[in-house]
Amino acid sequence: MSPHLPPVAPAVTAELVEALTPRLRKRLDAGVAKLAGRPVVVDGDTVRIAVDDDTDLVLHAPGGVVTSADAISCGCLLAPACLHRAAAASAAPVAESGSGADSGTEAEAN
Repeated sequence: MSPHLPPVAPAVTAELVEALTPRLRKRLDAGVAKLAGRPVVVDGDTVRIAVDDDTDLVLHAPGGVVTSADAISCGCLLAPACLHRAAAASAAPVAESGSGADSGTEAEAN
């Protein structure tokens, strides 16, 4: 788990991992380990990871939480069905229920 990554909703991580081909799914742990060693730049609600010299992975976390698979984008040739998106979601902390977009609804209900 990277301290620089925003929390990701469990459903987002599940969606991205499920979309991987079986061959890429086998490489998920290695992908998470590779991303852990890459440079991370935080700019407000956006986190940018340099996958390599030419490719960036971007996580958009309005409110501090990634709440949709579309909020994680990658510039590699296999995107959006790439390993990088699923690896970033897997490396990030798990968002607690009620955080992000859902927290306003719960607060209003009380």
